[in-house]
Amino acid sequence: MRSALITIILINAALLGGCATTDTQGTGTATPPVNDLAQIGSQIDKADARVSAGVQVARSANAQGKPAVVEKELAVVASYLPVPDPHNLGYIAERVRRNDPAEYERAMAAGAKLLAVIDANWVKAEQDAAKNKQALDNANAKVLELTAEVERVKSEGIRNAFTVAAGACFLAALGLAILGQYIRAGGAFAVGGGIGALPYVFASEYFLPTVAGIALLVVVMGAVYFFRKPNPTPTDDQTPPANP
Repeated sequence: MRSALITIILINAALLGGCATTDTQGTGTATPPVNDLAQIGSQIDKADARVSAGVQVARSANAQGKPAVVEKELAVVASYLPVPDPHNLGYIAERVRRNDPAEYERAMAAGAKLLAVIDANWVKAEQDAAKNKQALDNANAKVLELTAEVERVKSEGIRNAFTVAAGACFLAALGLAILGQYIRAGGAFAVGGGIGALPYVFASEYFLPTVAGIALLVVVMGAVYFFRKPNPTPTDDQTPPANP
């Protein structure tokens, strides 16, 4: 009885030791993320469109002699723009003072060129972010593939170890049977079969119910073994019979 109880406890310990642990998996994101970059680009485009439209309306109102409209529209346009620094304010003031048409032409050409460079760089940034995201997606997919392979090798190794242990039990059962120990041989054979089935129990959805059942069985058997009291047997009356 004691040997059977120890065997069951060892099997229960093996089951508990084989519980799957929670693993973590890292994920990557593009820098900057493509969606965030597109959202920022949309906001910049909206602001640029409002500024451009406001300037055009202000120019038209100025041509029509409506200074109040010009002031209001330029005030709205200024709200979309950063506060100018003193250096640039001085630079523009000098340009106004010189009032050189050729200088104004050069300034407009430089502005158009800078805008083209900014647009090209923005398109390149969006393309780079898309490539970065694709590379990270591929890397994450590779991580998932390698993780699955590691889990497969781990499961295969555990299964092989339990198979070896089960084989040892079967050999022990065969040896006991040859020696005529049929009850012990049957027990060793049953233990070997249980050990060989453990890896499949680990992978089964019935793993936790099985562990709970074995734990309950161990508790019940332990209670029966350690707390059972034998029923008292009546003692033989050794008093000699009375002489007739």
